[in-house]
Amino acid sequence: MNKKRNLDHYERGFNAAEKWEIVLQLIIFITALFVVMTLTRRLRLAIDRKTQSYVTDVALQNAYRIEEKLQVLQQNLELVKVHVKDELPSHQPIFLQEAAALLGFDSLVIHANDSETGVIVRENQQIDVTVALDEQRQLTGSISQQRMQRMIQSQSFGGQGLSCISDAEGRVIISPTSLEPFLKLDELFVEKRDAQVVADIEQMQARMRSGERGVLQFVARDQTELVLSYIPIHNGQWVLLTLVPAALMSREVDLYAFWNYIVLALLLIFCGLILMLSLYRNWKHRRRLGEIAFMDPLTRAPNDSGFRLLCRRQLDMPGLSPSSIVFINLKHFKLINENYRSETGDTVLKIFMECLRQTCGQGELAARIEADHFSLLVRGQAYDGLLARLQRLQGQVKLALATQQIDFTLTFNAGFYAVYSVSQDVQVMLGRAKTACWSAEKQELLLCQYDQRLIDTLNQEHAMTGALPGALRGGQFMIVLQPKVDPAGGRVAGAEALVRWKHPEKGMIPPGQFIPILENSGQIVQLDEFVFEQVCALLKRWQEDGIAALPISVNLSRHHFKNRNFLGRLRSIADHYGIDPGWIELEITESIFFDESSIERVKTIVHQIHQSGFTCSLDDFGSGYSSLGLLKEFEIDAIKLDRIFFPATLDPRSQVVIEGIVALAKNLKLTIVAEGVESSEQADFLRRIGCDLIQGYYYSPPLTLPAFAELRRKQNQEFES
Repeated sequence: MNKKRNLDHYERGFNAAEKWEIVLQLIIFITALFVVMTLTRRLRLAIDRKTQSYVTDVALQNAYRIEEKLQVLQQNLELVKVHVKDELPSHQPIFLQEAAALLGFDSLVIHANDSETGVIVRENQQIDVTVALDEQRQLTGSISQQRMQRMIQSQSFGGQGLSCISDAEGRVIISPTSLEPFLKLDELFVEKRDAQVVADIEQMQARMRSGERGVLQFVARDQTELVLSYIPIHNGQWVLLTLVPAALMSREVDLYAFWNYIVLALLLIFCGLILMLSLYRNWKHRRRLGEIAFMDPLTRAPNDSGFRLLCRRQLDMPGLSPSSIVFINLKHFKLINENYRSETGDTVLKIFMECLRQTCGQGELAARIEADHFSLLVRGQAYDGLLARLQRLQGQVKLALATQQIDFTLTFNAGFYAVYSVSQDVQVMLGRAKTACWSAEKQELLLCQYDQRLIDTLNQEHAMTGALPGALRGGQFMIVLQPKVDPAGGRVAGAEALVRWKHPEKGMIPPGQFIPILENSGQIVQLDEFVFEQVCALLKRWQEDGIAALPISVNLSRHHFKNRNFLGRLRSIADHYGIDPGWIELEITESIFFDESSIERVKTIVHQIHQSGFTCSLDDFGSGYSSLGLLKEFEIDAIKLDRIFFPATLDPRSQVVIEGIVALAKNLKLTIVAEGVESSEQADFLRRIGCDLIQGYYYSPPLTLPAFAELRRKQNQEFES
């Protein structure tokens, strides 16, 4: 669910190029569809015109045939008229009967001159053709409705066409065999259902009255499309109406058009499916790219790029409450991979990320930037609120690790930057939170804020690190010696070389201000070498002046151990001054045992220190992570009890601990040095338990070289006296 939600955040739709590509595809498809439909429509119109033209031609031929038959009937009746006069009255009926059968009449009769001559249609749709025999008599040939229907019926259109004769007003006077279509046709002339149909009928009636011919195409009540041709006959008194189903002419074309539409619909569906498949694959591809570009594969949380993207969107939202960006660094995480399997380390990262997610509320973000670094976008800018939140996070992580049966105390440092301007680059704000995190680590704090005070501190650190090379060349640094006193006789038995920085403008800078800065920057190596060389030079002067040498200890930073040849450099300096390296004691701190990749590596370095002729002591014993069990693993010569063992008032428990350490060290043949001793009570206790050396303000603060020499001179005078 979290993965889907995060990926949905990354999707912002198609870019301009992709949108234009989709639009172009749609335009091409719609254009092709429009062209096909237009061509199909034009084809249908052309077929309709051809159909109307064909119906008109066939109906015209039928009209000519009917006119011709009517003329023939009239001519035949004239022949009968001529011959009937020559017949005797008794033979006339037989003659007329034979003539009617021969000439196509149903009957021929002679009657009084009581009707019009010519062709007349009776009410029963019978046709009478009448000519005058003389002034008193007329000859009339009758044609029945059935014979007349056969006469007007066209043999074209496969027998599916119907013809009839109407008067100029559109009233049917001779109907085809089936009256039903023409009964509907009669209704067509009187019903007004559609404005266009009404207009076409009115135009047709007007043309029929004026003796013009034409064609009308319409849809009947049963939705059958019909073509009606009207052609004047019998001198314009009658109109031959020919009715043909339009499908009769365009059936094959309609079939092709139907399948054309089916193919077009299938093509439309196919193209739509192709387009949808393309869009779906594009969507899947974009999600995959978003997953690769913006998501951490281990924790399924946003990575650095994803955090910056989502953070930017969140900050750009209107009405955003005051927010902060938090950077978190897990401490000593590499120990998990060294002491456990890498899978355990991955599990710890997942657990920590899940705990981060659980702390996030609405509008907040959590991400894994890289390795063991995480980031948050949270609401609020108050230091106390964020500190309490991180403390709760520590508890959640501890509980989650215990649930997974992972026996490791996971701690972290965090820094945060309060977002005052949402237009700032997220990368810049994240970098400032990261800077605050490193500051928290240096100060051993859980949380540090990037503010003006931190900026001033960073500027000061930057100035100090930049000034170190010049200060070394300019002789601004000097060494001082703090005596190590034998409590049994009160005599100086050694010293620790310490460094002081006498700035030409700022005066004497306390070591607590510049040592941590140079330690963090790695420049402490240069300063340690300077102190070491100054000690070598001092021992050389004592040797030349005939002054008895004393063991002098020199501090070594853990940064020295990153260079495998650092002992060679120190030994070459000692050889340059021609002094015995045995008078120099190299002090290493407990942290070196845990910063290096393995205990064996440190054991090798300590062994090399002895091979180079130096002695080795463990400084700040008890302040860090070391245990008494480590003392048997290393060839150290001395241990220095940290000042934390010596509170202002020594309680019984502290005395028991110190006495036990001193006894253990003596059994291991180690020299015990107690540093930070400031009271007679502390000194007397250490003297009683057999502590070898005491270093602290109780005996002497760090002294300049002349002051240290004066102290030794006075002690020598007292001893001689």
